[in-house]
Amino acid sequence: MLALATCTAALHALSEPAAWAQGLRLSCPIDPDALKERLSFARGEAQEVEPWPRLIRYTGREFDFRTATFKEQTRSFLVRRKPSRILAHSVGVTEILWAICPRERIVAFSELAADPSFSFIASSVRERGPLANLQDAELVIGCRPDLVFTVFYSSADVKKKLAQARVTFLDLGYFGTVDSLREQILLIGEAIGEEGNAQALVRVMDEAIDEIRRARPGGRRPPRVLYLDANGYVPGKTTNFSSICEIIGAVNVSEEQGVTSWAQIDYETILKWDPDFILFSTGSGLGRRIASDRLLAHARAVKEGNIHPIAGVYICADSQFLVLSANALAGIVYGK
Repeated sequence: MLALATCTAALHALSEPAAWAQGLRLSCPIDPDALKERLSFARGEAQEVEPWPRLIRYTGREFDFRTATFKEQTRSFLVRRKPSRILAHSVGVTEILWAICPRERIVAFSELAADPSFSFIASSVRERGPLANLQDAELVIGCRPDLVFTVFYSSADVKKKLAQARVTFLDLGYFGTVDSLREQILLIGEAIGEEGNAQALVRVMDEAIDEIRRARPGGRRPPRVLYLDANGYVPGKTTNFSSICEIIGAVNVSEEQGVTSWAQIDYETILKWDPDFILFSTGSGLGRRIASDRLLAHARAVKEGNIHPIAGVYICADSQFLVLSANALAGIVYGK
């Protein structure tokens, strides 16, 4: 088993004062600062690939939140020339581009990518700029991009306006699992002509995942972990949190209990599910309420002191930094 390093990745989590968190130091399988650096800049060997223009074929995934089902279809996308003015409509895609694309080719960054509540590269993005509200189609068009990456939650109106303005955009669709992130990184690399860098980033992810898995304690049942956001919602099977749990060998309790996407639960349900660990969003005040609730005083996690705050950016990661989230969660679950 690898030695555990002191984990600063979850220090955001400890910013909410709580009796059970005073003096708590977490240990992670990988030094989080070093891991973040590895995930932020990936350079591989140049690849001999088809010239421009190139036709890219890929599998597009759409998630129907009403039926909690996926629909897949084969798509084609024509890139006429190597893009030099690139925009990303989501934080996750911005984080991928930050790692594999020469940064002078990223013409602007979304305001959300500069917000540490949502982005692992917020400080770097604020320093580099420029920033824009990229949810506004007119501002996107005004940046004169030659390639825009959209995702499943990009509005239909934005996509319609981009099409009307003849702005080339690649709709990446739904992704969140580790396998789908690998596919998206390689697809983005192909679309911008940085295949070697994309492959290098996937290797960094896989090496880190292997390291985290090797550091898991043996001979014990998988810990059962429940995450609550500020409004008491829990993430289910199709969310990033399930992938994070899978990497560290833990059980996402809400997935175990049949939650597919997100569901709001009450304290009676928490007691019924009785997780080993309860995580809650930093700054939500949930920790104090959970610790002082008479009903939850009988819950295993409360009795054993296994209730922990964690910054929401670790839960919503939908880029290579999902591995950083897994490293932090491993520190919480295994590193006390």
